[in-house]
Amino acid sequence: MNQESSAKPLKKSQLTRKMILDVAAALFSSRGYNATPLREIAAAANMKAGSLYYHFDSKEALMLEILNIGIEGIAESVKHQIACLPEGAGFSQQLEAAMVGHLKAILESGDYASTNIRNYGQVPERVREESMPVRDRYEEIWRNILENGKQEGAIADHVNIGLLRLTLFGGMNWATEWYRPEGLTIEEIAAGQAQLFLQGLSQN
Repeated sequence: MNQESSAKPLKKSQLTRKMILDVAAALFSSRGYNATPLREIAAAANMKAGSLYYHFDSKEALMLEILNIGIEGIAESVKHQIACLPEGAGFSQQLEAAMVGHLKAILESGDYASTNIRNYGQVPERVREESMPVRDRYEEIWRNILENGKQEGAIADHVNIGLLRLTLFGGMNWATEWYRPEGLTIEEIAAGQAQLFLQGLSQN
């Protein structure tokens, strides 16, 4: 018996909860956290607002779960791309693979990842604080990659790793605003951005 056939089907309450999350993630991604009241999420989910409170006691709780799911999905995508590298892959390969994983998650994996990019600055401080452990675990992946780059000599000793990581994220996350499937591929974007960071604009 394969894993799919042996998996337990979701209960009705679990299916409803997932449906609410999917609907809310789509609305938050397209319209923003502040412009999306719970009653509109309930209406889009074809349910009464009171029924939604059975599953989530507040808009903040709903957003927190979406943020966490989104970051966990990005992290899994990055780890998968790195795991596909040949044994002994160096820093430049790790960096490019991680960038491919991040970009694939935010550009191809739906509303959970893009909600993180477009809404994190809007959510209440309490929600940001509660989401920090998940975000810290993801950022640790990047800290390790960049520290490896320093050890290899690919990153100069004076470079601030935290600032570099934030700059990398900014460059990748902005792609949600301009990326078009008919344009550059995700692999081409990752390769180009990695080259800019590793080699700069000089011809030397």
